[in-house]
Amino acid sequence: MDVDAVVRRFDLDEDMRGWLEQAAALPLPEGACPLPPRSGAGAALAPFGLSAQDEAELVGLWPDGTWSPELLWLVERMYARLRADLAAGSGEWRHWPPLPEVADARARCTPVFAFAAAVPALRAWYDRNGVPWEVGAVTLRDVGRHVGHNRTMFGRVGLEVASWIALPFRGGLFELGRLQYEPARLVEQGAVTWYAAEEAAGAAPELAHGAPALRLHIPSGGRLDAGGIDASLARARGFFASCFGVDYPVATCTSWLLDPQLAEYLAPDSNILAFQRRFTLVERSAPGNRDVFRFVFRRPDVELEGVPLRTRLERAAVAHVRAGRRWEVRTGWLRLP
Repeated sequence: MDVDAVVRRFDLDEDMRGWLEQAAALPLPEGACPLPPRSGAGAALAPFGLSAQDEAELVGLWPDGTWSPELLWLVERMYARLRADLAAGSGEWRHWPPLPEVADARARCTPVFAFAAAVPALRAWYDRNGVPWEVGAVTLRDVGRHVGHNRTMFGRVGLEVASWIALPFRGGLFELGRLQYEPARLVEQGAVTWYAAEEAAGAAPELAHGAPALRLHIPSGGRLDAGGIDASLARARGFFASCFGVDYPVATCTSWLLDPQLAEYLAPDSNILAFQRRFTLVERSAPGNRDVFRFVFRRPDVELEGVPLRTRLERAAVAHVRAGRRWEVRTGWLRLP
């Protein structure tokens, strides 16, 4: 397939061109991308916990004989990428170009179809590594959350955060109760900060640069109540030691939820502030306004007009920016039980 022709046909950007050029060189396992016919689409999408509206629309868009060779090739290459990364088993982050602005809904949803095709391979990987599938079943419901967020932010079906969803498909993310866990190391990466080399050298060995750590992530849609957080943290260390033979004594969290400025607006007994108090903060920060508006209002950019101001957190998010101040993304760490 001519990558340039695919890029032109669907008006993809240069980021996607480079990604497809790499994916084009990957072998296709078992000779094909194993998607069922449309009659089996609902069952293939079921693990994702989609809303009724999103599921119906994706079933209607399901790859079939009406699809052009270019569209089928897009799904095939994404599936090949998933299978290659799962076989490598590194669990490391890999960028997937976002497609929310692509006009053709079939092309825009190709990552969802590729993920659906890869579920059986992921389940087999869980079995080989002794990971209970109930963990995978819960983890994969994040697909439905983010397809829903895509509709809220962009007004149509799609999956902007394919990079994020690809993470569990290479053994890089597991949802254990209220929190998600990403096996990682204590290094600087994107918004994730860590101590300077001289600071880390004088700290405990488990805080050294490059030491194994779990990155905590907070799925949307639930409360940050203390009991749920405690139960999740209590599971994490034993889960990874049992399934993967790695001890993770430390967990980090990088989020706007750890911004100490929230204490100026929220009640002292709020769940968010109680969550903050679990962590020791690294001093450096990253800009957080965009993160706040994405996670509080599900807006892709900072918008001060037209957003709801129903809750104390919503009002705080807007008032802080209107006052000319900046929210911050902070990294904190804690020792796991």
